[in-house]
Amino acid sequence: MERFRRGDVVEWLERTGRGNNPEANLDAPALSVPDDVPLDELVTWLCLAVLTGEELADTTAENRITLARGVDPDDRVLFREVEASVPAVCTLRFIDDLVEASYGPRDALDRLEQGRAARTLGARDLTSDAVDLIHAVAEACALHLDPEGVPLVHIGPASSVTLALADTFTHLVAPGGTPELRDIRRRAAIREIETVNDAAGPGVRVLSAIGRPADEVLDLVDNLVLDLGEGELAVVIGPAGVLCDELKGEQERHRAQTLRSESLAVALRLPRGMWREAHRQALGLWVCATGGSMQRPLVADLAAFTRDELDLGDLASDVTGALAATRGRAFRYLRPHDLPAILSARTVVVPRGVRALRLATTEVERHLAVINAATLVTSEPIQPFEVLAESAPGAMLLRRRSLGELKDLGHVRVLRGSRIDHSHGNPVGSVAVLSATNPRGTVRLDPFDAARLYSRAARTDPGDVVFAERPRPIARVDDHGGSLVASPSKILRISSQAGIGPHAVAAIINRLPNEPTEWQTWSVPILDTSEVERLEEALLAAANHETTLRRHLDATRDLVTAMIDGVAAGAVTLITRTTQ
Repeated sequence: MERFRRGDVVEWLERTGRGNNPEANLDAPALSVPDDVPLDELVTWLCLAVLTGEELADTTAENRITLARGVDPDDRVLFREVEASVPAVCTLRFIDDLVEASYGPRDALDRLEQGRAARTLGARDLTSDAVDLIHAVAEACALHLDPEGVPLVHIGPASSVTLALADTFTHLVAPGGTPELRDIRRRAAIREIETVNDAAGPGVRVLSAIGRPADEVLDLVDNLVLDLGEGELAVVIGPAGVLCDELKGEQERHRAQTLRSESLAVALRLPRGMWREAHRQALGLWVCATGGSMQRPLVADLAAFTRDELDLGDLASDVTGALAATRGRAFRYLRPHDLPAILSARTVVVPRGVRALRLATTEVERHLAVINAATLVTSEPIQPFEVLAESAPGAMLLRRRSLGELKDLGHVRVLRGSRIDHSHGNPVGSVAVLSATNPRGTVRLDPFDAARLYSRAARTDPGDVVFAERPRPIARVDDHGGSLVASPSKILRISSQAGIGPHAVAAIINRLPNEPTEWQTWSVPILDTSEVERLEEALLAAANHETTLRRHLDATRDLVTAMIDGVAAGAVTLITRTTQ
């Protein structure tokens, strides 16, 4: 791999104006990670720089040991690592540059964890959606224990989940002296999160067993449940295959033994794609409580909900209600599951697709209105469409020309579309923005905005063909004109001398092979003027008929959905028609 001097790269960017980062000269020092230096060592030196506020490049080994002893006299964080390490000067200089180029210690750590040193480890973490969901559940647990704040207790192997949750807790409890726990304390110190060895009162324990073998996950969860103190709660994240699905043999007996403690309060199956390491593997989440009285844990398969249906605030409210064991409470996501059923021969903690039971809705009028609106369309009679044809008199000489030939003859013109910012759209605007690749999703602009923002953009004339070459040939006809065209779509303007009409050209383009080709090579037949007019009239009628059929199909689809939703919600009952 070719390497270049940082100064040369920055100078070239400034001289050529390339790149989309106007502050590249400021960010460059933070990107120049030294080769063959482990991420943990860089984090250690960053932690020392942050805690002492000193530049490290000009320090000696004795200076660094003295600084480390001053900020870590009990050797909980970094003293032994600093004492045993002999870093290169370029490593220390990089840390100084990183601190200077960052918006504070937290941003400096984020740059390290997202940079080349972290990528060499090959580890892929949870997505931001997964972190937000786990954070909502953990925060609900904390509010249930004490609204004034509780500590977060790290359990099990090292995990970035702990640090992602710790901000909203009073402090982080990370007992032990393993290298993994010392690394957590260093990262917490950089993020200005207080860490202690023991919790002063009940807190929320968090265990991440993601990526661990099934037997190890079961051991970790079992030990966690046994060690829960009075009034404590625990949040467990692991593979759904272990926490939610059916197990067999010794693993099934092991999990059943853990569940018999009656500590499981909430069990969730998370949607797929939340773990970057294995995006097709679903994760599971448990909330466990002390007391041994959870006879009916509440469960939900969050993968059964769309992204728009999943509201983290409502999910946190459900978790709080489950922990409070409030009788008669309605849940949006969670549904009670009897513990004896979970402990049966086929042990499934979270059945696929399970969601909360719903009472009959009171929105009767809304469901009826949707059904009636769709019925008004589907009940319209569809006029038959027919074409009369007969044998052509005499013999005709078939002629074909490519669009490139017609352009050279001056019979067609091709105008480029314009780059349109969809944020300028106005639902009540009168200027349409057409695109061949999205024929049914038309954006509209206010005429004043169109004239002000896109004064040089080409507009269509009635009968222009809007087409695109990629990802496949596709076209539509603008019968009204006055529209803007969004690139990469183009405008094909056909003269009366071309020997072919716009609807015929659009139909031919739409029937080309599904592979990108150059528009100049597209071939069309050349017809007599009378045949062009009759063919255009028939094709226009066919297009109108197709539009009517599509409108009926869309209304039928809406009607079916509305009937199912209305009956399922208890708002609508269907009347069976009887024939006399």
